Amino acid sequence: MKIHVVVIALGLLAGACQSKSDSHSEHNHAVAESSAGPVADLEQQVMAVHDSVMPKISDILRLKKEVTAKVEKTTDPAAKEMGVSINSRLTEADKAMMDWMHQYNGDTLGKLDQTKAVEYLKDQQRKVNDVRDQMQKSIADAQKYLQ
Repeated sequence: MKIHVVVIALGLLAGACQSKSDSHSEHNHAVAESSAGPVADLEQQVMAVHDSVMPKISDILRLKKEVTAKVEKTTDPAAKEMGVSINSRLTEADKAMMDWMHQYNGDTLGKLDQTKAVEYLKDQQRKVNDVRDQMQKSIADAQKYLQ
């Protein structure tokens, strides 16, 4: 049952990411034509961070499964508590990426003046960097726990 849920979640995730990537490619072309410069550069930087950490979602899902298995096998209460905490942080990191993707609205960049578009993208850059850091930290903590 758990395997089916993970497979379905991965399928939905891959589809969501592909849809976002497809629309991003179309949008990226439009932005590059209409406002080459700081807006296009910032958007590329934001999406580069997204694209670099998005594949780590599969690592998070795999680690959650491994941490859960270790928690179920251990008899040490402190180790159980640590595993539950790590699983929670993995879940939060996954959710943070999904939330960021849902709230990112690159399609409106063409409707904003350059100053507003740059402000928006700087804010998005900060947010996606925070998500990246959260994901990397939760993955590192899980890997350490599993050693």
